[in-house]
Formats: sequence, structure tokens, C-alpha cells
Amino acid sequence: MKSSLAHNLDNQQTILFISNGLFYIFNNNTEQYSSKGKLEELKTIEGQNTTAYIDSEHFNLIPKALYDESSIKNYLDLTTTELKGKTPISNDLNPIDSKIIWTLDEKIKKTIIVQSPGVVFRHLVELFIGEPITQHHLPEIKIRSAENNVYILCYINGKLQLSNRFEITSDDDLLYYTLLCTEHTKLDREKALLNIKGINNTSLNEKLANFFLKENISFENNTLNFQSYLG
Repeated sequence: MKSSLAHNLDNQQTILFISNGLFYIFNNNTEQYSSKGKLEELKTIEGQNTTAYIDSEHFNLIPKALYDESSIKNYLDLTTTELKGKTPISNDLNPIDSKIIWTLDEKIKKTIIVQSPGVVFRHLVELFIGEPITQHHLPEIKIRSAENNVYILCYINGKLQLSNRFEITSDDDLLYYTLLCTEHTKLDREKALLNIKGINNTSLNEKLANFFLKENISFENNTLNFQSYLG
């Protein structure tokens, strides 16, 4: 089954990823990036139908039943104390009946809008939350890499318990934050399934196998630079 992003590419939608000052563009019915580089060197975005997924540090998930449009600043205060030069954005997260509140750097926003005025901005974690989990009976952990950052999502009985972003510099960092998230959610490591994308690293598999069952660790679409999220 194709991912929603692969379906979008089939319908001539341009997908743009922004992370750590770099951009990757996927379009023209291909799962290979059409161009990449430093964001300040972005000169053109082909097509009129563009979705930009932004790897932004600050975000918060709010259940729709509790969401109050007038409280956006209060929600953001939980994750950042500095809003100068940033645009608050709220998007629907229908798979978990929630809203995501996040901040978009105005320099990034301006650079992209100049090239694609009708662009739709989404936080990168929206993509990962929108991916189906493999099952609903056992605990499951999604690990998704984005340049020097990693997103970790923990599920119990098919329900999202935690979604967080961490800066990493090594396999040990990723292992530490994975274990930290399992402890925080009280997730049973002996039963947990690990679903990993965006990482091509055999040594990480060996380190994770010291804490999780090796047969429960899965590296899917084992490619780098966001390509694995398009399959």
C-alpha cells in the first residue's frame, strides 16, 4: 500500500522537507528527490500544489475537545518562551482527534512563499502521526529521523501516548531518548515493536537489541534524507 505522500506525488503534488537549514524537494511522480540544498539557495519550486513539512523544535498536541483558538499563545508557552520572528500555526490531526500548535520561523516561511505562494505548511510530526501503526495489540514505538533530529512516538493499545523531538549526535543519544520515552510512558519493552525509518545504521540495531527483542525491531524503507517517508 502506498503512503499518502506517494499518492500525492502521483497526483502531481510537490513535497518539500525543511530541516536544519536544508531543503529536499520531491515531485514529478518520483520518490527520488528532485533537488536539495541549503534553504537560502532555494531558487524555484515546480508546480502549483506544494506541501512543506517543517522540522520545527516547538510544537504541542491538544485534544480537539479541549482546544480553544484564543489560547494558542498559552499552548505555545508550554514549549517556548520566545515567539519573536515566528508565526504560530494550528493544524488538524484527525487520526488522533487533536490539534497541533507549532511555530514557523518567518525566514523559512518567506523563503518558501516567494517560490510557492499557495504552499501549505505542516509540521513534520504530522506526517509521522498520520502513518498507520502496524497493529493495535502490542506496544509500538515509531522512530523517525530528520537530519540531526529524531522523532519518537509511543503507542499503547493503538493509542498515541507520547510524541517528542530530540536533537541527537550519535546512536547512543537515540538509544537514550528511546529508553527515556519508554520509561515515561511505562511501555513494556519486552513486548514493544520498534518501527524505524530514515536511519541506515546496523550498529543501532545491535544496541537496541540489548533492550528490546531483536525480532521486534524493524528498519523500514531503509534510506536517508526523507526518501523513506515516501514509500
